[in-house]
Amino acid sequence: MKNIVLIHFFLFLFYSFIMISRAQTCTGSQCTAPKKGKTEKEKTSKEYYYDGSYDENEWKKRDITWKQKGFELFIGGGIYFASKQTANYYNGAPENNINLNLLLNNEYHWMRIVDILKRAYPAVDYNIKLRENYNYNSSYDIAMDIALGVKYRLNKNWYLELSYSFRRLTCSNRFIFDFPGGVPGNKENPPYSAWQFLVAKEDRHYIDFSVGYILQAHNIVKPFISVGGMFTYTRINRFLAVIEEEPFDLMAIARYPDWIPGVMEMPNYRDWAGPGYGASLTVGLKIAFNHLVSLDPMFQLSVASFGNNSTNLPNFNTALGFNYMAGIRLVMNDALFSRNR
Repeated sequence: MKNIVLIHFFLFLFYSFIMISRAQTCTGSQCTAPKKGKTEKEKTSKEYYYDGSYDENEWKKRDITWKQKGFELFIGGGIYFASKQTANYYNGAPENNINLNLLLNNEYHWMRIVDILKRAYPAVDYNIKLRENYNYNSSYDIAMDIALGVKYRLNKNWYLELSYSFRRLTCSNRFIFDFPGGVPGNKENPPYSAWQFLVAKEDRHYIDFSVGYILQAHNIVKPFISVGGMFTYTRINRFLAVIEEEPFDLMAIARYPDWIPGVMEMPNYRDWAGPGYGASLTVGLKIAFNHLVSLDPMFQLSVASFGNNSTNLPNFNTALGFNYMAGIRLVMNDALFSRNR
């Protein structure tokens, strides 16, 4: 037991001697504690990483408002002005594949039309004629544009873009039925003229691949321009002759002009479609509210051909025509979908 006590006593003296010797070798400010790993300054300078907190100076220094590389997703909408180039396909003229003569030359359709007109105009006789010199010039109404797409930024100026757009066009025109009536001047049976309507719905699909350039004119507002090539797909959704609010499906009638009631069914045929091609020029402004989201008002000019080499659209005008679109896009940076933004 005494030996154990002596051993501990000598160890205590030895440890005390070491501590006294060390204290004598460092005096005042020259004495520093031993280093334990890296200092906070060293960690900050050599192992710095962005932890998701917002530091305005750090964002400005790194130009996070517009990252140099990465993906962007966008959705957009606008108004679309279509060329009149293909609109006359819906004027009902005899030279078109779908025309009013196919309707009027079918005995059963014609008797149905006469019954409709005599109910609307009881005083007229059966001598009803289609006026041949009505206005054949058709045009499209202003259409809505819906678009979505993706961009890849090669650097802070150049980018690649792939987009899809959908536009449903409405084309309308009028034609005239004349009722000669009875004896000229007879007030009880005067001649009549009745306006009737042609209404068509046309769907256009666009896939556009373009290359763009952003001018770094301002930290928030940045003009941009892009040029691209596009593939188009056109489908006639419906084409109706509306006679006193009674619709006649001209596409089905063109498909089966010799229709007989009770013998042949009238199919709801909707496969009048064909591909096309074109080119686009787009200009606009990128309004970057922050590094995650921007609004891009833009204007697009396209030169396109529709319904090329399609047996489903015979006599469709496939010449190149100018089309215009003005709209706005909501653009989202890929950092918006990441955990560290």
